[in-house]
Amino acid sequence: MDNRLEQDALIEDALQYYPLAPMPRDITVSVMARIQSTPVPRPFKVTWNDFAIALTITLCVVALFFTAQNLPPIILAKIRIQGILIYQDILVNARWLIPAVLFGAAVFFSALTIPYFQKQLMK
Repeated sequence: MDNRLEQDALIEDALQYYPLAPMPRDITVSVMARIQSTPVPRPFKVTWNDFAIALTITLCVVALFFTAQNLPPIILAKIRIQGILIYQDILVNARWLIPAVLFGAAVFFSALTIPYFQKQLMK
C-alpha cells in the first residue's frame, strides 16, 4: 500500500473516532483582539499630483490633435507615404516572424503541459 494512502487512512480514523477537544475559553478574546487590531484601509484620495498629470496628458493629446488638424496637405501626404513604406518594410522583412511565432507558441504551450504530465506520471 502506498504511504500516502496509509497516512490518509490514519487521519480519517482519527477524525472519526477520537473525541473532540474542548474549545479554549480565551479563544474569543484572542480572535477579537486580532480582528480589532487590523488596520482600516485608507480611503482613495486624489492629490494635486494626479490633477497635474491628468492636465499634462490632456494638453498633450489636444496639442497632437490640433497639430494634426493644421498640418499642410503636402506634409500629411509625406507622412502617409512614410507610413506605407514602413508597413511594407515590416511585411517584407517579417516573413520569418510567422513561423517563429507559431513555433514559439508551440514551445510555450508544451512547456505549460509538462508539469501536468509529470504529476500524472507520478500518480
